[in-house]
Amino acid sequence: MKFLPIPSEQIDSMWPYVEPVLQKSVSLTPDRIETKDVYDEAKKGSYLVWIVYEEKKDTKVIQAVLTARISQYPKTKALCIDFVAGQRMKEWLPIVMPIFEDLGKANGCTHIEGYGRKAWQRYLEKYDWKPRHIQYEKRLSNE
Repeated sequence: MKFLPIPSEQIDSMWPYVEPVLQKSVSLTPDRIETKDVYDEAKKGSYLVWIVYEEKKDTKVIQAVLTARISQYPKTKALCIDFVAGQRMKEWLPIVMPIFEDLGKANGCTHIEGYGRKAWQRYLEKYDWKPRHIQYEKRLSNE
């Protein structure tokens, strides 16, 4: 398997292949963001869209799509992995983690943060990821 970023100038040509995979993750927050928003931000360079793929015969098969961005906090900077969608995480995580660690360091980040399902912890703890907090949410009605 290989892990590569999609340059912003190639988002248009890759989007028909990436969007259906990414939709699975983005659809979990429909009131906040849609795949079109990710597309727009990737075109501007605010999001970097990455693909995990493998070659089968003469075809590249996308196994996962991830988005990353840099977030500047008042006292620190983080590489944020906002969306992860796909399959076979156990197989591609060893390829992805060192690349994201190098990307974070190259951008002066002090840490990587991400959002995901609780079940991912069994894979992520091998790479020294620690749960930081639980996010609570209360919906407000705007009457």
